[in-house]
Amino acid sequence: MRLLILVNTLDCLDENSALLSNAFRRFGHEVILGEINGIAADDYRCFIGGVLLPANGEPHHPGSAALGNRLTYFLDECQLIWVMSWPQDCVARDVWQMLWLASQHTPFVNSIEGLVFLNNKHALGHVLPKENRAFSYISNDFSLLWKRYRQTPDEWWIAKPPNAGCGQDVFLLPPNGPNVRTILQSLTGNTVAQSALDNGGLGGFKAEYAILQKFIPEVAQGEKRVIVTCGKAIAWHGRHADANDHRSNITQGGKPIAVDLHSNEIALAELIGRKLMAHGINFIGIDMAYPYIIEFNVAYPGGLYDAGLTSGLDRSEQVAELIVAQFKRTRHEAPTSPLRGSPAILPGRS
Repeated sequence: MRLLILVNTLDCLDENSALLSNAFRRFGHEVILGEINGIAADDYRCFIGGVLLPANGEPHHPGSAALGNRLTYFLDECQLIWVMSWPQDCVARDVWQMLWLASQHTPFVNSIEGLVFLNNKHALGHVLPKENRAFSYISNDFSLLWKRYRQTPDEWWIAKPPNAGCGQDVFLLPPNGPNVRTILQSLTGNTVAQSALDNGGLGGFKAEYAILQKFIPEVAQGEKRVIVTCGKAIAWHGRHADANDHRSNITQGGKPIAVDLHSNEIALAELIGRKLMAHGINFIGIDMAYPYIIEFNVAYPGGLYDAGLTSGLDRSEQVAELIVAQFKRTRHEAPTSPLRGSPAILPGRS
């Protein structure tokens, strides 16, 4: 099989790209690492610039560059494609459109529809049972969020953007907090101030969406990151927040720690995994403070590498085995492609 992994840059591989490309190659598969922002088309046939890594070649490590000659490869010459990065904003629309077209005749580990529409905090209400999610209020109108906050003067809240990650702009709002009004104004685009500065709004539409979410006390006991592959909980670790921050994100100074996952946590993680598989999502990272799910990460979730550090066990080969088995089953069940009039999944290479 030839697997194409789409990354942001070939000069510094992320943890997933390094670990998983090594795992697939140990099983004898070819792996191409391609730069997602450079996708192009020749007579509407999509291709990418990248590096072909031969099976059983030298392993890569997180932070290393992809070694090899940089050539061009057509997406339809691959048997499986895995998006491991988010395209840059200036080209994102075109990249997603071309990748969706490519996905009509070549399978993706995580579907383009799932990546675009479910990799956000809006999707929690669609996927999670009500008892496993915190109450949230979502709006781009500052006055509505401010009114909701003031209606519950004894409550603690979290405010954050619905489409950001790595702990960006996540604020803990205490009861009667002196900065809450300013924070909510900032998260929703400072529309009142912008209107005054632009003489009544001549600068254009400025509103931005924000989530006002009830604070979950269970978070104080620590969050767990769970990697779920094809509906199976594969690896996990805990996250310990820095003493000076309420966020436990690794990028914000949180530390990965070894933890156990009890049977109820495994059952919940795998329930979410199965629900997301119905939308073509086969690899996710779930942030959990049981019985609550804080969020799930679809695009390129970290956690597999940190789980290996804390447990001493590298689960990347188990991920590769599950992915290969899933798409072998899918190939046998594949319908006829409406675009090509041929099997929707191309025959694999031995």
